[in-house]
Amino acid sequence: MTDLIYLHGFSSSPGGNKGAYTRRWAEARGIPFHAPDLNLPAFETLTLTAQVAAVEALLRSLPGPPVLVVGSSLGGFIATAVAHRGLPLRALILLAPAFGFARRRLRGADWAGYRERGEMDVFHHGAGRSLRLGPALLRDLTAWADDDTWRIRVPTVILHGRHDEAVPLGESVAFCDRNPEAALHTLEDDHGLLAPASLEGLARELEVAFR
Repeated sequence: MTDLIYLHGFSSSPGGNKGAYTRRWAEARGIPFHAPDLNLPAFETLTLTAQVAAVEALLRSLPGPPVLVVGSSLGGFIATAVAHRGLPLRALILLAPAFGFARRRLRGADWAGYRERGEMDVFHHGAGRSLRLGPALLRDLTAWADDDTWRIRVPTVILHGRHDEAVPLGESVAFCDRNPEAALHTLEDDHGLLAPASLEGLARELEVAFR
């Protein structure tokens, strides 16, 4: 039986709202479910490289056919990175994927203070409090800033909110332009994608993927 992996976003945890929703969907159907904690090595020393390595190790440990991966925000970026690097996957469902995460953090004004000081306080939704993000992520970002050139060969569906203020919808549009086999569904929602219609859309895509 095909396994289902859920990858959470930045400053989040496997037990967030979309992760819990996906877990309930899988467990109700007897589908093996995995939701690794991607705060690796810890949130304070977080790197994208460690996240990708952990997901690749999980994939290699699973028996049976290639798995379906649902990735939310930064988790969507990580899922796409794994697909780009060539591990076999059944399909990707990406929820407001954080394409351009490294590019925007290296150049954008929103993290200018982090680039100057090498650390910043971030509210961590999983921990329920602010945590100090150190310089490891900043040093690691340059290795992942070329995602605007990635081509993948995994069936991919993207759900992205029209009113997303965290990740520009244009990033998903550009990804689909580079990867015309990917399908983009624009929703009347924000970055959270927690509106009933958005969760119903996720459920529909899961049903299609597991037929």
